[in-house]
Amino acid sequence: MKHKWLLACTMMVIFVLSGCGKTVEEQIDSGIANAENVFKADAEETNKTIGEIKLYVPTRYNVKQSDDLNDSNNLILTKGKDQYLLFVNEHEKADSKLHYELLKKDQTKKIIKEEIIEEDEAFGFTAIVEADEEHYELIVSSGGAKISTITEQKKIDTKLEDMMAIVRSVQLKE
Repeated sequence: MKHKWLLACTMMVIFVLSGCGKTVEEQIDSGIANAENVFKADAEETNKTIGEIKLYVPTRYNVKQSDDLNDSNNLILTKGKDQYLLFVNEHEKADSKLHYELLKKDQTKKIIKEEIIEEDEAFGFTAIVEADEEHYELIVSSGGAKISTITEQKKIDTKLEDMMAIVRSVQLKE
């Protein structure tokens, strides 16, 4: 219970501060730090089950399975006009570096900043990639789960935190 109150208070402070006109660099630094804290904390309790995937979906987010019937491990999350793509590879374990290695091999990606996180035999990372002059691709991964979005230059910090909370919570139904 204390953890949830602390997380709620932290998110409220972040929400208030995000309206104070942080630069993109400040949002990125803050977002990476927030994502690392979420990764190292206990995973959020799952509150949705879509197909074979159980996960935590933050308030004001909607989630649905991909329309492609052959793609049952892809989920689409939306919040307002923002769209997030969640991919779950059921063959990868918590310490999988597959998504990170694929990102690093892609020479077309201009990585602005990245952070690797390793904790208790789990591997994760956060990366910000320049999509164009006004947009960034945010990528967050934990083990076999990866979520990404294309976003404008605002609320990057809170988006990265939410994204890490989502991927850290992913479980497959047994």
